[in-house]
Amino acid sequence: MLLSRPFIQPEECLVSYLVRLSEQNGFNHVGNFLHYAGLKWKNNRAPIYQVLTGKFNVSSLLIDLGLSECQSKLTPIYSSFRKIIDTSSVIVKLPKVCPDCLEELGYCKYQWALLPVVVCSKHQKMLVDVSSTSGKRLSWYRHQLNRFDGEVNCIKPNASSVKPSLIEQSVYIESLISGVQSNRSIPVVLRGMSLREVLSLIHFIAHYQVRLVGNSFQPLAMKNQELGQLYKGVWDTLKAWPDSFYAMLEQYIDRPMSDKGQSGLNKHFRDLYERLHRQKENQGIARIKAEFDNFIEEYWPYALDPERITRIKLSSRTRNIISKKEAANILGSRIVRIDKLVQQGRLMQVFFQGKVYYKRNQVESLASEVSSNWTMVEACKALELTRYQLKQLLDAGIIPVLQKPGSLNRDWVINKSQCISFVEDLKKKSRQTEPPLGTTSMGGIQRIGYSIVELIFAMQRGDVEYSVSSEVKNHTSLKQFIAFKVNKIN
Repeated sequence: MLLSRPFIQPEECLVSYLVRLSEQNGFNHVGNFLHYAGLKWKNNRAPIYQVLTGKFNVSSLLIDLGLSECQSKLTPIYSSFRKIIDTSSVIVKLPKVCPDCLEELGYCKYQWALLPVVVCSKHQKMLVDVSSTSGKRLSWYRHQLNRFDGEVNCIKPNASSVKPSLIEQSVYIESLISGVQSNRSIPVVLRGMSLREVLSLIHFIAHYQVRLVGNSFQPLAMKNQELGQLYKGVWDTLKAWPDSFYAMLEQYIDRPMSDKGQSGLNKHFRDLYERLHRQKENQGIARIKAEFDNFIEEYWPYALDPERITRIKLSSRTRNIISKKEAANILGSRIVRIDKLVQQGRLMQVFFQGKVYYKRNQVESLASEVSSNWTMVEACKALELTRYQLKQLLDAGIIPVLQKPGSLNRDWVINKSQCISFVEDLKKKSRQTEPPLGTTSMGGIQRIGYSIVELIFAMQRGDVEYSVSSEVKNHTSLKQFIAFKVNKIN
C-alpha cells in the first residue's frame, strides 16, 4: 500500500510524476519504487528513456498501485514518435528543469523533456541540468525532485543571459504541443508543420552544422548550455531561410567528408541526398530537399553528376556553372574579355575549390544581348552609313547604344530595336504628298552645309522636308530618305 497518492498534473512529465511518487512514499529513487510496483529489472533499474519516448507503457503498474486515474496527458504526444522517428534524438536522456517552476508548481513540465526546449518560456531562463557546485548532471534517479543528489540546497536558477532566438524556439515548440500556434515571428519555413516535422528539420540542420566543424551530433550527451548554443545557430538559420541554408552547404566546398577531396565531397552530398529522399514524406525534410535540389541546380558546379543520382529533379541537364573557357566560347570572345566583363559588373564569379566559374544563365543572357543588337559594322550596313557618319551620330546621342568603347572594352553595342524605332519615327515625319520642284538628295543637302548630325536634327524638328523612297528594299537604311528641301525661316 502507498502512503501517498498525489494526482498527476496536466502539464507534468510522466517520469516526474513517478519521481514524486517515489519521493513521497519514502523510496530512495524511482528505480526502487518501480521495483516495488512489480517491475523486476536487474539492479533496480528503471526504463526511464523508454517511458519518456512512449515505448514503455506504465499503465499496468499504475493500476496495480491503485493509481488507475493517473494517466499522463503527454501520452498521445509521446506515442506519436513510436511508429516513425524521423530524427534519432527527440527526448532528453537526462533531465533539465526550471528551478523557479519547480518551486511554484512542485513538478517537471513535460515540454522540458524535448531536446530543443532549452529555455523556460515563463521565466525566460536557461533550464538547469548541471550542478553549479559539484558540476554533476541532474539524474532521474535522484532522491528528491528539486535537489541534486548529495546536496542539501534546492536547485538554483541559471543566472546566464538567454538569447532571444532560444526563447522564440522554445515558445514555438511549446505552442505546437499545446495546439495553439502563432505564426508571428516564427521562421516562414516552419509554418504549417507538425511537431515531429519541426523537430526533424531542426535536428537535420543541427547535424550538418556540427559536421562542418568535424564533430558528430550527439545531443543526448550534450549539456543544456551546449545545446542552447547549437540551437541558436539552427534557429537563426531557419529565420534566414533559404539563403542561410545555401551558405551552410557552400561551406562544405572546403570541408569535404574525407581527405579524398572531390570524391569525398561527392560522397557526402550523395549520402545527404539519399537521406533526404528516404524521409520525403516528412514535410520538414521535404522543404529541405526542395532547397537542396535548387542549390544543386543553381549554385553547385561539378559536385554531383545527375546521372549518378536519378532521383534529383533538375529542370535542365545542363550545368549552370561553367568555366572561363566555356563562357568565352558562348560569347564568341577572347578569354581575356571575360575578366573585363567581371570588372564591369556584368558577370559574377563563383568560387569552387580555389577555381573560378561563371553562371551560364548570365553568360547566355549577355550573349543574347550582344547577338540581338548591332556591332559597328552591322549598324553601318543596316543604316547604310559610313563608319565616320555613324560615329558622328553616336557621339551626338542620336543613335542609342548599350555599350561604348572604354578601358574595359573596345566594341560598340548598338541598340537594334531603338535604331529601328528611330528610323520609323523619321518615316512618320516625312511629307505625304508628291515632292515639289527644287528638291535635292541627302548627299546634296549635306554639300550645302548640313552635316549628318545637323540634318537628322533638322528632320526631327521639321526644319527640313523630305520624302521616303518606295524603291529602297532595306527598311532601316537612311538612304530611303530623298527629295530634301529646307523650309523657309520666317
